[in-house]
Amino acid sequence: MLQLIKNPHLDFMGFRKYGYIFSGLLLVIALLLIVFKGPKLGVDFAGGALVWVRFEQPVDVAAIRGSLGKIGQTQASIQRLSGTNEFVIRSSSRIDLNKFADETLSQLKKDFPSNAFELRSKETVEPKISRELTRNTIYAVLLALVLMGIYIWFRFDYRFGACSALSLFHDIAITVAALVLTGREFTIPVIGALLTILGYSINDTIVISDRVRENVKKNRSLPLKDIINQSVNETFSRTILTGSAVIFTLFCLFFLGGPVIADFAFTLIVGLIFGIYSSTFIVCALVTDWEEKFPKKKSKK
Repeated sequence: MLQLIKNPHLDFMGFRKYGYIFSGLLLVIALLLIVFKGPKLGVDFAGGALVWVRFEQPVDVAAIRGSLGKIGQTQASIQRLSGTNEFVIRSSSRIDLNKFADETLSQLKKDFPSNAFELRSKETVEPKISRELTRNTIYAVLLALVLMGIYIWFRFDYRFGACSALSLFHDIAITVAALVLTGREFTIPVIGALLTILGYSINDTIVISDRVRENVKKNRSLPLKDIINQSVNETFSRTILTGSAVIFTLFCLFFLGGPVIADFAFTLIVGLIFGIYSSTFIVCALVTDWEEKFPKKKSKK
């Protein structure tokens, strides 16, 4: 296997207390942001204004988005109706419907003087996702945390299972707080990114947990702390290589993919960085302290 650093001997568990302090501060800040500032809901959750226009000649969605950007609507949802030159433009901004329609039509006339268009409809739209469905989505994410923890519990060790669930909560809370802090909208793609983070984070934890299990069988006389340290070092190159490759790709999407995919890429970048971090300094650190305070009885041969 390709290795970035051959045979590292870093004392990861020796720095776990600093990880606790760092994560504790971040979690406090994250929860304060989520509770007091709250998320900025996109049109899928909050509803908004809708303008439906039909052009006489073909026009690109990117060109329309560039036009809307001049009136501060870069985050507006633009949908082309299949096989037509008709576009449905939705905005979640807290503005009057008539004002949004007038500004949109006026700017489109300026930017497309040779391409006549007509207004098909303008209306206030209801959220695509109701409050009940939003609540059910939250419950589903929490259930996923519990089920992933149970899987790790039975697959490897109950301590890794419980600590994995805590680390997933840690990753999601900090990612959501980053979205709140930067004023990014919560949309369906962002929710998809959050669910992706859960899968990626638990995958990294499974890799380390599997290596710990293998090393426990080989070195039953060693303390669990030393075995975990050894396992993290052995998987360190794999973690850095795979993580950096994915994050580099996401940075390309963030800077080159345009505003439509920027929030999705940003969410994944933050979540994956903390997912990689938490696999070691949350899961492994908590398991190490758990063993030191409440040692697990070793089975006699």
